[in-house]
Amino acid sequence: MSDVLNSERTVRNLSELKEFWKELLPALKDRTILLMSGDVGAGKTTSVQLIAELLGMRDVQSPSFAIHLRYENAEGQSLDHLDLYRLKDDDDLESSGFWDLFSQQKSLIIIEWANRLNYEFLPLNWQKIEIQFQKLSETTRKIKTQKVPGDFS
Repeated sequence: MSDVLNSERTVRNLSELKEFWKELLPALKDRTILLMSGDVGAGKTTSVQLIAELLGMRDVQSPSFAIHLRYENAEGQSLDHLDLYRLKDDDDLESSGFWDLFSQQKSLIIIEWANRLNYEFLPLNWQKIEIQFQKLSETTRKIKTQKVPGDFS
């Protein structure tokens, strides 16, 4: 089996995208940050919705205007979803409670538009995975996953 955390895959539809996440989720550690980047419409928010669905969470929306939304499933597992598209400066990030998220013992943090964030300030003891989306056609996406160097989780 290939390393799903360091891979490149083309998905042709929503069903294949869901299968991709079914394969990737078991490889994540208790404290993981998914750092998503890609153009508008490339599949970031849809992916977050699929991940939440696979974790038993419902009614996931894009937090574009709130920057941060939190979801929990019936077992108490949390997913923190951040969208940095409208981030103006570090003060916006600070006021969102972003840094407080890393005090959790177990959480999945998903950040859309992560390219607006300096990774060197993220905690070393969290698993960090870059996920780059490229829109190839109306339904087809290329997804590249890569562990962030310097990750000591």
